[in-house]
Amino acid sequence: MTSLTVLSSFERPTLSAHVARHLLSLINRDQLRPGDKVPSEVQISRDLQVSRGSVREAYRTLAALGILEIEGGRHPRLRPIDPSVLAQVFDYALNTAQVSIAHALETRRALELQTAQLAARYATDAQRQCLRELVVQMRSAGADHTRRVACDMGIHGVIAEASGNPLNSLLLGALRSPLEASARMHLADTRSEAELIRVIDGHDAVVERICARDPVGAASAMSYHFDLALVHVQRQETRSESDSTPAAPGNAMPALPSRQSN
Repeated sequence: MTSLTVLSSFERPTLSAHVARHLLSLINRDQLRPGDKVPSEVQISRDLQVSRGSVREAYRTLAALGILEIEGGRHPRLRPIDPSVLAQVFDYALNTAQVSIAHALETRRALELQTAQLAARYATDAQRQCLRELVVQMRSAGADHTRRVACDMGIHGVIAEASGNPLNSLLLGALRSPLEASARMHLADTRSEAELIRVIDGHDAVVERICARDPVGAASAMSYHFDLALVHVQRQETRSESDSTPAAPGNAMPALPSRQSN
């Protein structure tokens, strides 16, 4: 066998990949929706004249991607969109230092400015009331750091839901780990009481503008909120890098330049 033959065999799509593409085309052709059944492994194996093993591998791949719901003894069905699949990608990037919490915050900032504007237009009365209650709970958390972070997460989650765009909730849910990490850092016990009050005031301002149905004001308040968060997170990351960098013998450790937000 020549090297060219070996290479071409690796380049050819596997049978399971062919089966997966066939199933995705079938979903599109038949306009299936979440909760709808898809053909069984036996039927696909017979239709495509491929082994059950190849079909099973394709179904497992689609299940891992959050497309299929597969349970023993039950017919496979389409799943609703699930942020956990994207979350695995973002978590992997964060855990392997390919991105930083500051990177995630910058991405969230762009997303949540528009989300705040949409929420100011489309939030229901129940969602507005929920936001007000979360701000009250955040203020009354006192020394309960865990409760403050939970309220922070809740506020951003309700705003995303209130935007009326399911992709906002999907992306925010996928960014949950860096979101929690930035919230813990932003609302840390080590911050002064004045700093914490300013952070809570920032959330309050966003909620107040959304409840006032003011899209421009909501986006402006959200922008200020993220400016505060980015400055603090970047300062903490710079401090962490400085602490982990050994100083040259006999010399003071040089200060690392911090990234400045606009």
